[in-house]
Amino acid sequence: QIVTDTVHVCATCPIGAPDGPMTVVDPDCRVLGLEGVRVVDASIMPEVPRANTHLTVVMLAEHAAARMGAAPAVS
Repeated sequence: QIVTDTVHVCATCPIGAPDGPMTVVDPDCRVLGLEGVRVVDASIMPEVPRANTHLTVVMLAEHAAARMGAAPAVS
């Protein structure tokens, strides 16, 4: 027997306002409470979409790359 997972796992580490009750990642994709850690994948989507997640993850990566390029480096 073979068992496979065909769902698009997401929304387990939601992005949102830093003071939000369910927020794990801020709008710059930084994990709240940890310095130098960012998450950029489908887990930061605040809700499960009705479609494939690939293009949305590409857009999130572009957003994060632009924000990271504008941010000062962590020493």
